[in-house]
Amino acid sequence: MEITSNFKACLTVVAAIALSACNSDGGDNSTGTVTITTPPTTAEGFWSGTTSNGTYSVKTALAILENGETWGIYTSGNVLAGAFYGNTSSTNTTLSASGLDFNFSSHKVYPLTFSGAYIAKTSLNATMSEGSKFIGTYGTSYDTPASLPILAGSFSGFGVTGATPAQTADVGISSLGAITSVGNNCSADGTVTPRASGKNVFDVSVKFTGTNCALGNGTTATGNAYYDTEIRQIVVLALNPAKTDGFIYIGTKH
Repeated sequence: MEITSNFKACLTVVAAIALSACNSDGGDNSTGTVTITTPPTTAEGFWSGTTSNGTYSVKTALAILENGETWGIYTSGNVLAGAFYGNTSSTNTTLSASGLDFNFSSHKVYPLTFSGAYIAKTSLNATMSEGSKFIGTYGTSYDTPASLPILAGSFSGFGVTGATPAQTADVGISSLGAITSVGNNCSADGTVTPRASGKNVFDVSVKFTGTNCALGNGTTATGNAYYDTEIRQIVVLALNPAKTDGFIYIGTKH
């Protein structure tokens, strides 16, 4: 899975004191406005690559959002091994992050920090607090705005929490962003909304109801989702209010 802003800032210089909107291509317009486009400066975006310490290696995907909030997953072979949630601070090609590592093999949550260097929208290299190194590249799919009409449909896949193994789940998403899922003594209802940043990220809120819900009856989990239009796959990561557990759902549209 490739979890991957092109966030441009346009400074318009105008004779006298009038301001006008900048061109999307950064060029002149018919009014004589001069536009100057500044390149992105933070590590915002989708990043995918490998985390390794020389002994083991896992595929890693990170999403660093416009506010620094960071979500990630890592896989060993074809097995989902864990997830990360935290916050990243980045400026002038250096970054640092801190958060929680949800390890699915040990079913434990560990504090995790990492720091390193990046070239905006190109490459990212970071060293984890336990010594492993992540080398990642930018995913341009981050720059395509999220779309509910494109996302809407029926999905089949699996969900996993920090304390329970993967379980199959069918999920429906309407064109208005309503989420529905019915399982064995556990149902899920919620909403999915394109993130205000205008990037390929959705905000997600899901409430679980039933005696067999892994996160508990009545628990609402919030997080983010990404939809890969090429392989018609959605990835959802969300946490409970205490951020002690959460779920990952990976599903393919029918």
